[in-house]
Amino acid sequence: MGSPHLQPCPGATVGFVFICPGRFEASRGYPCAAGTGANLARALIELNRSLPDIFRSSSRSEYVITNSWPTVEYPKLTGRSVPTEAEVLADVNLDRLRAEIDGLQVVIACGAQAHAALRALADCRRDGPRVAYARHLSQRSVNMIAGATDTPGRIRAWCDGVLAQLSGVASPTSAASPQS
Repeated sequence: MGSPHLQPCPGATVGFVFICPGRFEASRGYPCAAGTGANLARALIELNRSLPDIFRSSSRSEYVITNSWPTVEYPKLTGRSVPTEAEVLADVNLDRLRAEIDGLQVVIACGAQAHAALRALADCRRDGPRVAYARHLSQRSVNMIAGATDTPGRIRAWCDGVLAQLSGVASPTSAASPQS
């Protein structure tokens, strides 16, 4: 059963870690709702087309989707939209995240806090999943991806950055930079 911060997928080998659930996730009861979810859907089509051995489906239901912080954050509720890095890096939080991505072979970390959490987990355990570090898929973040003038082009650039990391080639685009 899922929650605003986690969509489990027993048997999945690939997962996505975002920053935290917000108001749309809270109201809809699952992670990556609204614009972020729409951009994830676009990205999954491209990733599946480009690297079907890893991204075996274009359906989000075939992947673990979680967050580096499980608590719903948005200004009207908590006065902020993201957790602090210290909160994300707390041992109890990292233990939760480790359990949620246990068994995955590949994880895409989306956003600065997700990057910090996955790097911390990698420092503790060398046999963890391969990780690609990418921008968050919120529309605001996607709009900052250089090299394209529309959302589909920016999503392709984002995917190119992820694919380059998974193939061991450095990405020439800013789409996979550690920016949120």
